[in-house]
Amino acid sequence: MKSATPHRAAPFAGARARVLGLAIGALALAAPAAPQAAAPKTPAVAGRALSIDEAVASALSNDPGVESADLDWLSASAKADSAKWKRIPSLSASAGYQRISDLTSSVDLGPLGTLSLASLDNVFSFGVNLQYPVFGGFRTRENIAIAGLQAQLKDVSRETVRRSLVFDVRRAYWEAVRATYNRSTLEQNLELMKQNSDLVSKQLGQGVATRADQLGAQLRLEQATEDLGDAQALQKRSFLTLASLMGLDVSGLGISTSAPDAAPPFDLTTAPSAQPSPEASAAPDEAALVSGALARRPETRTAELSRRLAEHAVALSRSALYPTLSLSGSYTYADPNQRVAFQTDPWLFTGTWAVGLLLSYDVGSLPAALDDIKSQTLAASKAKADEDRQRYAVVLDVETCIVNLERALRDLVSTRAMVAQAQENLRVMEERVAAGTAKDIDLNTAKFDLLRIDFSVTNKRIDVLIAQADLARATASEELK
Repeated sequence: MKSATPHRAAPFAGARARVLGLAIGALALAAPAAPQAAAPKTPAVAGRALSIDEAVASALSNDPGVESADLDWLSASAKADSAKWKRIPSLSASAGYQRISDLTSSVDLGPLGTLSLASLDNVFSFGVNLQYPVFGGFRTRENIAIAGLQAQLKDVSRETVRRSLVFDVRRAYWEAVRATYNRSTLEQNLELMKQNSDLVSKQLGQGVATRADQLGAQLRLEQATEDLGDAQALQKRSFLTLASLMGLDVSGLGISTSAPDAAPPFDLTTAPSAQPSPEASAAPDEAALVSGALARRPETRTAELSRRLAEHAVALSRSALYPTLSLSGSYTYADPNQRVAFQTDPWLFTGTWAVGLLLSYDVGSLPAALDDIKSQTLAASKAKADEDRQRYAVVLDVETCIVNLERALRDLVSTRAMVAQAQENLRVMEERVAAGTAKDIDLNTAKFDLLRIDFSVTNKRIDVLIAQADLARATASEELK
C-alpha cells in the first residue's frame, strides 16, 4: 500500500494541479482589477473582540474532549512506564513474630538415657525472597511493546481530537461571520424596501403609481422583514455553536433569549478580506499533498499503530508455546530456624539460604494456545486491511478537499467579476434618474443588486476560507500549539 498509493494519485496530479493553478491564478489576477463595492456594515456589538485565533485557543483550553484525551494519554503513559518495571526481579522482605505455648518433651536415647527438651516460647523470623522469570516466552518484552503502542495510540487520539476541534471552530467562526454579514445586508435591504414603500405611497397620491404598485411594494417590505428575522435567528444559532465549541457557558451569554435586534456577544474581528489570498505560483502538488497526508494524518498513524499492536498481540499469544524458566532465591534469619535441629538457646538467631531454578511447561493449555494464536493472527490481518482502507479514505478526503477548494476559488473569481457590472448599472441608473428617464424605485433596485452581489463576494470568500481550512485538516499540514 505504501508504494502503490503515490502511483494511484500521480496520474491525476498534473492535470488537477494545472486546473487548480489556473483558478488560483485567475483569483490573484482578478483581485487588484475587480472593482470593490462597499462591504456591508457590521452591526454594533456589545461583546468583546474575538479573533479566529483567540476562538481556537479558547476551544483548545476549555473543551472537555481535549482534557479527556489528555488524561487518557497520561493514564496510558503511566501504564507503559509500569510495564517497563516488570524487567526488574521481584524482591520482597518479611518479618514475623509468634508467641507459642510452653511444651516439654523428652527423647529416648536408649542406653544413654533420656534427654528432656524444652520448647522455645518466642519465634522470630526475618526473610528476603527473590523471584525472577529468566525466560517466559518473551512475555515481558511483548507486554512492554504493547503498553508503549497503546500510549502512542492515546497520544495520536489526542491529536485527532484537537485537529477536529480546530477545524470545527474555524468553520463555526466563518459561519458566524457569514451570518453577521447576511444580517447586515438584509438590514440594509429592509431600509431600501421601506424607502421604496414610502416612495410608492407618495407616487400613488400623485397619481403616477397604481394600487397594485403599492401592494407589491408592501409585499416586498414584508418579505424583507421576514428575511431579516430569519437572518437574526441564523446569526443566533451560529454564535451559539461557536460559543459552545469554545467551551463557554452558553446559558450565561443569553444569546437565545436576547432581542432579535440585539448585538451578538462577540465582535468578530477577523475579516474574510483580511486573510491572505492564494498565490498564483503556489499551485498545489496533489501527489505531495496526498503523500504528506498519509504520513501526518492521525487516522493513518492510528491505523498503523493498531496493526503493529495486533502483530505484537500475535507474538504474545505464541509465548504459550514456550517453557517458562524462573530463578528463585531466599534468605531466612530466624530464632528458631526450622532447618536447625535441637535448638535450645532462646536468643540464638540462625541464617539459612536457598537458590533454585524452576522449569515448567503447561501441556494442557496447548489446544487453547493454538486457537488463541489463530485468533490473534486473523485479528492482525484485519488490522492490516483496516490500515489499507484508512489510507484509501485519506486519499479520497484530500482529493475531495482539493476539488472543493478549486470550485470555491472558481466561484469567487466569477462572482467578483459581477461587481463591476453592478457598479456600472448603479451609475447608469443614477444618471437616468437625474435625467428623469427612470424612477427612484429603479435606483433602489440597482442599489440592492450591488448590495446583494457584494455580499455574494463575501460569501464566496468565506467558502474559500472554509475550503482552505478543510484542506489543512485533510492534509494535517498545520502544527498545533
